[in-house]
Amino acid sequence: MRKILIGLLCMGILAGLLGLEVRMVSNSDGQEEMELDLQLEEKDVGFVFLDLPNGESTYLELPNEESVLIGTGEQDSAESLFFRLKKLNVTSIDTIILPRFEKEYSGNVEEIVTRLGTKTLVVPEEGLDQANTQYEKLDVRIVGWSDDTSKELAEHVTVKVLPSPSTIMPTLSFIVTIHEKHQFFFSSEANEDIERVWMNDELSPVSVLKVAEFGMNDGTSQRFLNEIDPQVAVLFTRENREVSAQLLERLQETWIDTYRVIQNGAVIIKVNQDDYELVTVHFKG
Repeated sequence: MRKILIGLLCMGILAGLLGLEVRMVSNSDGQEEMELDLQLEEKDVGFVFLDLPNGESTYLELPNEESVLIGTGEQDSAESLFFRLKKLNVTSIDTIILPRFEKEYSGNVEEIVTRLGTKTLVVPEEGLDQANTQYEKLDVRIVGWSDDTSKELAEHVTVKVLPSPSTIMPTLSFIVTIHEKHQFFFSSEANEDIERVWMNDELSPVSVLKVAEFGMNDGTSQRFLNEIDPQVAVLFTRENREVSAQLLERLQETWIDTYRVIQNGAVIIKVNQDDYELVTVHFKG
């Protein structure tokens, strides 16, 4: 794995190291702005963990050219969200996967569906009735994923939903597997009880862990980290909540490369059949 830290202003010099294309385009005022293209090969998959000021959102670009957004961030991050999608030259979102219904995950569902033509909204099966009521005015197909569901998102890209038997609020935690080799763990719950349930499934080591619940200390235990042995951990930002110092210490002591989007910027990962590469980008705006 190759890791590079770059800023948007110097992207034109360094982006080529990751195969990213930077274009200069004119906005409505005639001013030039940068756009970033992931430049994926035919069987590549791209992940962008977006550096929103409040909430979770990950953009996923698939080999079949379909686009997925995992979480939409808090409503007060809407401007930041659409700014970043514009810089990535995203003009449509085919599917939204909603891991939780709280506002930090779902605040911009309506605007994404309306502005970017989303066709499918995926929610936890237990929250299907809630979603049908909450989003009944939207022109979108609402689908519920249940525990242990396995889906093929595209060729060489599968997703498996993990059980959540003791959850009070509907949640989706799942693992995206690419080329039967690279696993991206999107954890949406942070407590040792649910981690024990997951570990009973004999989880294999993962490439990347999206840390649950903005890095609170009640989960992502040392035993869990030892079990899944991630190479990379990504932490999103929730307004007025600090990441647990004890959790950061656990991640550091386990030699996991840890990226906090509030500090490191958006985390872009390109995955191919053999390996993956990671770069962080500070979007200005």
